[in-house]
Amino acid sequence: MSQPTPEELAQQRHELSNALLTMAEQTAPIFDSADGMRADLEQRGWSPTAAEQVALAWLLGAIRLTMGGAS
Repeated sequence: MSQPTPEELAQQRHELSNALLTMAEQTAPIFDSADGMRADLEQRGWSPTAAEQVALAWLLGAIRLTMGGAS
């Protein structure tokens, strides 16, 4: 297998950058929801640690689902 040319490497970098930007845009609402959940739980009197743990568990499940995993 031959080494990629500089042009091919540049194209691969460009495609990877675009894919990462797209992923960041598409996952932002999930992170925002987790932040809101944590803040809401704290307003309801939950301790910051407990609220963070619940929000983190929800966030991990949501990310797993968006990446095609089972719940």
